[in-house]
Amino acid sequence: MEQSEWPITLDEALKVCILTMTDREKFALRNTPEDNLIYLHFGWAVNMRNEFGLWQGNEYLIKLCGVANPDDASMAIVRAVWRAFNNTR
Repeated sequence: MEQSEWPITLDEALKVCILTMTDREKFALRNTPEDNLIYLHFGWAVNMRNEFGLWQGNEYLIKLCGVANPDDASMAIVRAVWRAFNNTR
């Protein structure tokens, strides 16, 4: 994803994630217990950090995720997607 396409809000990141997930990925995430989301840190969340420019200077998105670094921002996005699928806040 080019810098001009990086999501800059959590809502934008959430939409990109949902639109690019396969049905199989959605099913798997929906059925993952919240306590197990950390297991996505070295897979899906790495891709997110790279695609959303979290390591390349997308400081605005990191800040809007309410965290201080790219690792925590990607997990905040993972959690937001999970909550969207599981209708929780």
